[in-house]
Amino acid sequence: MKIQTSLICVLIISLFTLHHCARMDVREIDKSNIIITSNCYNTKWFKKFGWCCKSLKGEPCWHDKASCDKVCPPPHYPPK
Repeated sequence: MKIQTSLICVLIISLFTLHHCARMDVREIDKSNIIITSNCYNTKWFKKFGWCCKSLKGEPCWHDKASCDKVCPPPHYPPK
């Protein structure tokens, strides 16, 4: 009985959260406030985690973000 009650509580809380997310207007988020400072992203690389550059051909990877940022060119933003 306790398991059923706790599952119903989790379901109600999930539905309440989903309802609030559905009401949120995504257009309210101002895209000009989002600044991407690096083209490096964290990913699993040869069974280890590393940093890969998405702007270079072949997406080369490094063991740390600092090494990736040294080689990977920064993102280009179109003029406003």
